[in-house]
Amino acid sequence: MTSVTAFAKIRKLTPHDAGQIFVVLETARDASKVPIGPKWSYQQLEAECREFGLVAERQHEIQAFILYRDTGAAWEISFLATSPDAQGQGLMTTLLEHLKRDRPQNRPIWLEVHAGNHKARAIYEKAGFTATGERPKYYSDGGAAVLYNYG
Repeated sequence: MTSVTAFAKIRKLTPHDAGQIFVVLETARDASKVPIGPKWSYQQLEAECREFGLVAERQHEIQAFILYRDTGAAWEISFLATSPDAQGQGLMTTLLEHLKRDRPQNRPIWLEVHAGNHKARAIYEKAGFTATGERPKYYSDGGAAVLYNYG
């Protein structure tokens, strides 16, 4: 699956994307006011890139990505991020729409986000995700993780 939007080319992840995804993740982490998930090594991220994912790219540079995995019961988003330079341009919304449309076997999609990450939460809720629970004191700063479900 490859498609082109007004913003970017959307395509399936390949293991060769790990380097660019690592850079997007690290720059997004550095720019974020709240923790955005566990600190992964390059090797951990590279292994995760052997699973499932989608990327949004412009001129062969990845601007945003979603990594997800099959839990058996659902498709769980393990990590997603947008480059700080590309935020606010609809890339994550577009990636989520592709994932929702093309999700294998119409299973639900799960994700979690820092309770204080209001911009991300607004994107998920606009995309039809529903908050279903909370993990108190989940993040390194003591913040809760809000659990979301789609489908």
